[in-house]
Amino acid sequence: MTKILVWDIPARLFHWGFAASLTAAIGIGFLVDDEQPLFQLHMIFGIVALFLLFVRVVMGVAGSRYSRFSSFPVRPREVAGYLISAVVSKTKLYAGNNPGSAVAAVLMFLLVPASFISGSGYGGEAFEELHETFAWALLAVIVLHLAGLAWHTIRHRENISLAMVTGKKSGKAEDAISSGHAVWGLVIAIVAGTWIAVLFASHDANKATVKLPGTGVTLQLGENESGEGKQGRDDD
Repeated sequence: MTKILVWDIPARLFHWGFAASLTAAIGIGFLVDDEQPLFQLHMIFGIVALFLLFVRVVMGVAGSRYSRFSSFPVRPREVAGYLISAVVSKTKLYAGNNPGSAVAAVLMFLLVPASFISGSGYGGEAFEELHETFAWALLAVIVLHLAGLAWHTIRHRENISLAMVTGKKSGKAEDAISSGHAVWGLVIAIVAGTWIAVLFASHDANKATVKLPGTGVTLQLGENESGEGKQGRDDD
């Protein structure tokens, strides 16, 4: 088998942006006291991850071949068989996501919104108490995902993580995607980069608030001492 293109530029941009924002959000959340000003960035990076996830949902419906959710091999029987073979023998090679990475992706895509909703106060006080549980679950999924990548690299002698840099994996020519979609990658980078830059620019550290670009919504970062809740809509 030769190296074939399976991940286009939009997919690679999302992967590294999502990974960076989650790393920052989780790292600050676990390592910084929630009364310190730096902790405000915990929620801001969480918002960035949620925004990028919205972009990923669009890609999951209208993106390239292996970015689409319909390509995810997540049928229970296939997932179980893959996990068993990962322990007792070499697993089947997939051009796109394998069952392990597909399940990890689905779990992360569900846990990120759950963490945001519970942490921002949108779900009410009862749901807010689950925020730490969701955070630990998300961290566990990430650790297991990284362990799976390492195991695959060792068993198959293929640096699978490098595919999210080059876009290429070992495979059959007929399984390759036709284009890296550089133009769409540039458009997504400009739009997402602008939105994220405006988000950070709207952060008021003194008031511990941030405005969500294009929505008219202002979020309170952390406990709101006024007792007016954790979010509101601008009237101006």
